[in-house]
This record gives sequence, C-alpha cells and structure tokens, in this order.
Amino acid sequence: MTRPAVRMCARCHRTTSHPALVHEVHAATGPGFNVYACSECADHYPPMTDVLELPEPAPRRRSRLTLRVYTVDAGGAVTGDRGKVEVRTAGRGDPPPRTSAYPPCRCPHCRTRERATTQEA
Repeated sequence: MTRPAVRMCARCHRTTSHPALVHEVHAATGPGFNVYACSECADHYPPMTDVLELPEPAPRRRSRLTLRVYTVDAGGAVTGDRGKVEVRTAGRGDPPPRTSAYPPCRCPHCRTRERATTQEA
C-alpha cells in the first residue's frame, strides 16, 4: 500500500493530495528543493525553465555619458558654463576623444602611457 503524496501549496498554504511541481530550487552548496502548488494555484506560476538553457541576451544599448563643465565660486553658485561633452560609444569602453573640451589626465601613470602611445605612432 502506497501513501499518497501530501504537500503544502506555496501560494495559498493549504495542504493538497494532488500537488503540482511548479519550481525547482537549485543550491550550489547542497541539495535543492521542490516547490509545489495545488491544482488551482498551479496556473498562476510561469512554466518551469531548464537551468541549462541560456537566457536570451538583452538588447545592446549604446553607452552614453554627458559631462558638464561649470565654474563655481566659493559660495557654490555657478559663475560660468563651459558647455557639455556627450560621449556615445558603439562598443564596450571606447575611450572618449582627446580634445580641448576633454583634456587627458596629467597623473604620472597617464603621462607615461601617453608618452608610450606617441612614441609608437
């Protein structure tokens, strides 16, 4: 004689003798567990996904960065607006253009890298 499976519904918290498996929780450090629902609540859960199936990639958006340059007095009031620079990149991490509106960094690390770049050219 087999004993019928009795599980608690994860949505309405009632016990049911006809549980439906609605989700499998996988754990990296031990055994996972199953989530069950009664037949009325099972329709409210999305279909289970295969954990080995890769999700659809998100659509790529162009990165954009807007820099505004202000001159501010000691009281915090803006005394001059030097304009804005919009940097839009098509790929990942394209460097911003080196113009007078966006001067290169003058730290020792960047100056060494800048000298190496100009010597290669």
